[in-house]
Amino acid sequence: MVKCRCETIIKNMKKIIFTTIIIFLLSAHVSFAQEKMASETAGLSPTPVPLVYQLPYPGLLPDSPLYFLKIFRDRLIDFLVSNPLKKAELNLLQSDKRIAAGIALFAKDKQTLAESTISKGENYFSDAIAKTKEAKQQGMDTKDIQQKLMLSAKKHGALIKELEQKASKEIKPRFTILVQRVDDFEKQVDALSKR
Repeated sequence: MVKCRCETIIKNMKKIIFTTIIIFLLSAHVSFAQEKMASETAGLSPTPVPLVYQLPYPGLLPDSPLYFLKIFRDRLIDFLVSNPLKKAELNLLQSDKRIAAGIALFAKDKQTLAESTISKGENYFSDAIAKTKEAKQQGMDTKDIQQKLMLSAKKHGALIKELEQKASKEIKPRFTILVQRVDDFEKQVDALSKR
């Protein structure tokens, strides 16, 4: 009886340690990967983008077989955050990661998956705006997040326009819709700062 209980405890501990290691590996930001991503982003345009806004390293890409673990982790974190200001920052981070992932996928000639990933990222951006509005209504100071949202929207717009120009004829209209969507986000953030 005691032996069975010890074996169960050991099995559970192994599962916990394994899960912890996986989560740690998924959330680790590797500096050489960030430099590689920065160079890929910089290589998109023959003229440098004058906007200074650094995108985060995207981590695992949607074409990875382990991507579901990242999605699970992100949803768990999203569930645990209740403060609207923190949720807006988290949604902005997710949006930025998705556009960085989309750029990496586009570079791998996976244009359809890149567009889909960026589109999902823009859903996070929309949620970030909504949570910023909610935080502002609750009397929280939202100046920093509004500034980040504006810089991010401009960066997203510039990068998506570059991808639109390079996209195949089949996928190009979908990137055009994304450009229009980001332009709308800029207007929403600008209107939010004037309230």
